Amino acid sequence: MLKEEYIKQLMDGVYKQKKLNLFDYTAENFSPEGEEFTNCIEWANDLVKEKLAVFTDKERTTLQLTNFGRYWMLKGGYDFYLRDSIRKREARKLKDFEKEKLIKEKEELLEARLKLTHFRLWGFWLSLIISLIGFTLSLFNLYLILSNKK
Repeated sequence: MLKEEYIKQLMDGVYKQKKLNLFDYTAENFSPEGEEFTNCIEWANDLVKEKLAVFTDKERTTLQLTNFGRYWMLKGGYDFYLRDSIRKREARKLKDFEKEKLIKEKEELLEARLKLTHFRLWGFWLSLIISLIGFTLSLFNLYLILSNKK
């Protein structure tokens, strides 16, 4: 059997008995020669790490389901929990892809804004120079008109 099948079996046992002593459960259900006997504590730690169960004693031998674990048992058990977590990971990857796309679009927009700002500055200075030339020409024209009247 796979690790997930053993964890599902352990979670089913905890759900049926409300509180489960790991050593008694392991001795009743698995032979001492198999890998199940040695890995049962590790699988219980996996359930605790995923917040599906908690240890109720200081020695970490008695296991009890959390509300989250009971919810997933009602939804279909550990298999459905794994399927949903895989879907969430895939959705997170899609969100990461969308974030990268957004960042790329923001960079392109920033580049376009900088280019437009550059053109605006050129336009400002060009119009200022043309205005100054027009002003100097009008001053020169005024000088010519005043100098002819005398």
